[in-house]
Amino acid sequence: MLRNYLKIAIRNLLQQKAFSVINSIGLTLGLTCCFLILLFVSHELSYDKFHEKADRIYRVTYNPKFAGVPTALVTLPTPAGPLIASSFPEVEQTARLFRRSASIEAKDGVAGRPDKYEEERFFFGDPAIFTIFTFSFLQGNPATALRDKFSVVITDKVAEKYFGSGNVLGKMLSLDGQYPMTVTGVIKALPDNSHVHIDLLANYETMFATISEDARQNLPQNWVISHSLTYVLLKPGQSAATVNARFPEFLLTHANERFAKDIVYALQPLTDIHLRSNLANEVEPTGRMDYVYIFIGVALITLLIACINFINLATARSLKRAREVGMRKVLGAAQTQLIGQFLGESLLLCLIAFGLSLVLISLLLPVLNHLTGKELTMAYLFGNRQLLLGFLGIALLTGVLAGSYPAFFVARFLPIQTLKGNFTSGKAKGGMLRQTLMVVQFTASVALIIGTIITYRQLRYVQEQPLGFNKDYVITIPFKSNNLNNIFDNPTDSLFTKLRSLKDVLRSNPQVEEVALSSGPLGLGGTRRGIVPEGFTRNDNLFATSLATDYDFIKAYGLQLVAGRAFSRAYGTDQAEAFIINESAVKQFKWGSPAQAIGKQLELEGKNGKVVGVVKDFHMESLQQPIEGLVMDINASMLSILSVKIRNQNIPQTLAFIEKQWDGFFPQKVFEYEFLDKDLARLYERDQRLGNIVAYFAVLAMFISCLGLYGLVVLVTQQRVREVGIRKVLGASVTSIVALFSLDFLKLILIAILIASPIAWYAMNGWLNGFAYRVAIDWWILVAAGLLVALIALLTVSIQSVRAALANPVKSLRTE
Repeated sequence: MLRNYLKIAIRNLLQQKAFSVINSIGLTLGLTCCFLILLFVSHELSYDKFHEKADRIYRVTYNPKFAGVPTALVTLPTPAGPLIASSFPEVEQTARLFRRSASIEAKDGVAGRPDKYEEERFFFGDPAIFTIFTFSFLQGNPATALRDKFSVVITDKVAEKYFGSGNVLGKMLSLDGQYPMTVTGVIKALPDNSHVHIDLLANYETMFATISEDARQNLPQNWVISHSLTYVLLKPGQSAATVNARFPEFLLTHANERFAKDIVYALQPLTDIHLRSNLANEVEPTGRMDYVYIFIGVALITLLIACINFINLATARSLKRAREVGMRKVLGAAQTQLIGQFLGESLLLCLIAFGLSLVLISLLLPVLNHLTGKELTMAYLFGNRQLLLGFLGIALLTGVLAGSYPAFFVARFLPIQTLKGNFTSGKAKGGMLRQTLMVVQFTASVALIIGTIITYRQLRYVQEQPLGFNKDYVITIPFKSNNLNNIFDNPTDSLFTKLRSLKDVLRSNPQVEEVALSSGPLGLGGTRRGIVPEGFTRNDNLFATSLATDYDFIKAYGLQLVAGRAFSRAYGTDQAEAFIINESAVKQFKWGSPAQAIGKQLELEGKNGKVVGVVKDFHMESLQQPIEGLVMDINASMLSILSVKIRNQNIPQTLAFIEKQWDGFFPQKVFEYEFLDKDLARLYERDQRLGNIVAYFAVLAMFISCLGLYGLVVLVTQQRVREVGIRKVLGASVTSIVALFSLDFLKLILIAILIASPIAWYAMNGWLNGFAYRVAIDWWILVAAGLLVALIALLTVSIQSVRAALANPVKSLRTE
């Protein structure tokens, strides 16, 4: 019997080629979209689970609540890690990681290859890192690899880059041109689904040897500055809640009494870091759990639309088989047999769609990787048996759910009525259900289109919003490790002599407008440091974002002064005691107006001086954050970035000139640069990807919805062929008949728009609340999305309704 059902199913699919193709396309697209999103979601949820002890590994988070401004950080002060290990019996081991950029040179590299690179994934780490995390050692011993100072472990990719193939143990690498390091291990690079990726890992004590004496003295005692990622491995059976409860006592015992009461430590599960960690100073960009929920929702909506499309098309096709069903019932076929046959056809179609979807996934994976920034492959899918079986289960479940209604709909046909040509199914014709399903389809489509428009407007807004400074054609060049160690560095006079000379040489090029030094580029955030403004005391524990600059910085970035003056070499005391603040700092310090702030006393972590200028507020961070108080000073020890404002002509030649001069002044430091506007655009990369994905799936959802609408129009026109023939005989025009069909469907689409608009408004308003500066959700967006969907639907309806209106009425009245 199963063989007979299969033969009938294949025969019917071949006989109804148009319906079969449309159904296959709809299901294939729906399953492909669903599978692609679930593939991405599966990868997001798998982060850090490859570590053997992942369930016992935690990262310690740092939440200083100084001055009532809580700031959740992922890095701890340097002394915290070792003391946690010795103070908590629940803790098995702790390890610290500190990331910095580094110029690395191979002393005995491969001939003919570059031997010097700027490494962005260079870390200092405690030896216990290899006990806590799961690393695959290809060369060396994990127990001793980081035992000695100036030892370094590298990945296989780095080993090949510098030394080629073969044994590299004992070979030498130079750090920043002055610190020789010995390669003591080679590890396999961490997989893509790791929250941190390490290319080179040096012994943690090496860090202290590479910084100034002041830093070596300060860091081991400083309990305020956030510095190192600190990981904890709990003993089996121990609870993170127990450790969290004892952290206040731990801080009161070890931290500075002035700050201990305003510090909160907490253990964060390793597997929560990627999706549930919206904290500052993350070592790499993280995902968001709410985005995962959005993607899952989009996947389910797309699949739901495909199922509705299948139901409508299958129901429309079933009317052509009503006489077959009636005849089979007369000949004794049971209702369960008919249901089984039609469900079998549905499952067969879904299996075909499943196979086609796997082909499409392989073709579309590069597109998905581009949209999400991932490196997913088909090997990841086929290597994950549970995921692949889950996809097959979804396909089969889709076939059952989507095919159930048409199967029961057909099986309920009354044989006498169907043989007479009355294609009904007893008491109900299912019209209300089909209309409801179509409303659901277009509600989802309208909501996705509204979301796409709002996302596009917001991202365009943040990209075009005036930031308060020049960002176009500004390149930034790091000349030191851009990290918090710079706070304590005492650079040599020769360094800044070279930098001043370099600035003069660069300015000699007519394509260079201005050159300046700072502790960081604008717009990408800054370091919060302790301040004591006039009218406050140290016990107030006030903190503000600080920015070290040189005398040319304000001019180079086009900052606007609203009171006072800029830093000037004409004032010999500016380097020692001058500060410039922004308008928000004036408000934070309760100094009245910008003019009243001029001359006010200010202390910045031991540096005393007065305010000489106030600049107009500008965005020091992304537009997701409000503008806060900012303090700028001349502080040579913190300068680490060279900013060059160039003209928008002959850019390649200008960059080549800058690189040539750089190599002449700093041969030990790899020349690397970034355009500031591109760096700023990366702040919204995650949201941009969300918008792109929603836009793609909105188009696909609309396309699949139109397939379903087409099926419903076919169904209606089949039921009303005789009516159309009579109307034409009585003189009805083609336009009036098209309008007759269109009006019915436009009413349903209007209902969908009315339902989708408040849902989309609520969802997008919640997303926009994540931005301190956002667009409004104007009424015209909802109207425009509705009109777009209505227009597309009207065109879809017109295609079939025009065909029905142009049919020969004599033929339809004779045959129907």
